[in-house]
Amino acid sequence: MELGKKNSEKSETLHIPALRRKWQIIVLQIISTGSLLLLLKRMSEIYGPCSDQFIIDHNQDAWCPSYEHTRGLMWLDSRGGLLIPDFLLGVNQTGTMSLIGPLLMCTAAVVAIDRFWASSFEIQTRIKQGIAVAFGAWAIIPFIFSWIMATISSGFHFPWNSSSSLNHIGELFSPMALVAELIFLGVVFAPILAGLVGIWGLSKRAITWAVGYYIVIIAFHSILTFEPIMSEVDVGLNAIPTQIGEGTMFWGLVSPLAWSLLGIALLILLFLESGTAVIGHMEYAASLPEESKKDSEFVRQFNNVVNSHLLQLGVVIALVAITTALALAFDDLMVSIVGILEGTQWTGQVRESLELQMTYGKVISAGLFIMAVAGLRFLVPWQTVSGYIESGIARIRS
Repeated sequence: MELGKKNSEKSETLHIPALRRKWQIIVLQIISTGSLLLLLKRMSEIYGPCSDQFIIDHNQDAWCPSYEHTRGLMWLDSRGGLLIPDFLLGVNQTGTMSLIGPLLMCTAAVVAIDRFWASSFEIQTRIKQGIAVAFGAWAIIPFIFSWIMATISSGFHFPWNSSSSLNHIGELFSPMALVAELIFLGVVFAPILAGLVGIWGLSKRAITWAVGYYIVIIAFHSILTFEPIMSEVDVGLNAIPTQIGEGTMFWGLVSPLAWSLLGIALLILLFLESGTAVIGHMEYAASLPEESKKDSEFVRQFNNVVNSHLLQLGVVIALVAITTALALAFDDLMVSIVGILEGTQWTGQVRESLELQMTYGKVISAGLFIMAVAGLRFLVPWQTVSGYIESGIARIRS
């Protein structure tokens, strides 16, 4: 068995085409893709619905700037129809089914972008010129044709006219209807397209752009649903409750609302870490000399690094989830300790205060947790502890 392992290492190389077929690299890409799709689903569930008051005050075709695409497309449909078929846009569908059609278009776009990047510069230039010519012909040919036909039937006239039947300027803007549909789709699926391009096209810039886009969406939603702003300008967004709620999950550490928001943060972290890890390993292999790429010792070390990364990825994500949950519930822990030591009514009054249950109360709790962990470094030898953990992981791997 040891001989077979050595022979397989000798047959392996660290060239990019061979690395893209390694199961460790494919697993990391699948993890990153799965976390990106789950992130889309969670973001649509939390930030997608409009507020109940907005739905009561408006009809179903009204649009609010939420993280959801079908409402905006239905608003466009009521004003002149849609060019892209409904089953590809997800219109007239709900839940996960409304995401399948756009995801198929994103997949096709990723394949097209990959083929575009793989082509020569001359072919790329021809493709760009062809797209520009197609859009120009789409705008100009119907405009000229309708003007000529109207001139034959009604006599010569300028294409801009007060009569709707003799006004042909609108034909020039017919491609803008497709652009508007793509904009409404892009609000939700632009980070998905960029993320898929980054994962499978090995673009670190696209992955970081997708992460930054999600952070901007969350920030804008928080600003627009801030109570003083909503009292002045209500755009119809569904505000996240200011009270986090009582911890009922994972031994009382987090509330359902806190867990949903924590899940988004973990998915963003998992998508970013696994996606950039693939690119980092590829960059390391590409930087090696040609002789080293065929060396069995380098191949073995590369396999050990990638295998360790897979194990550490799961450990880090679990530790982030646990420490964040502890940080969110750290105020309750401190109050309980003080209550045990003093036995007064002060702890009950603090526990029932609304401030600690609100968002900024959890920020205070996280700050106290950071201060406590920073203070523990004078009591706990963290380097020794991390050394024991790493040696334990090494024994498990061996």
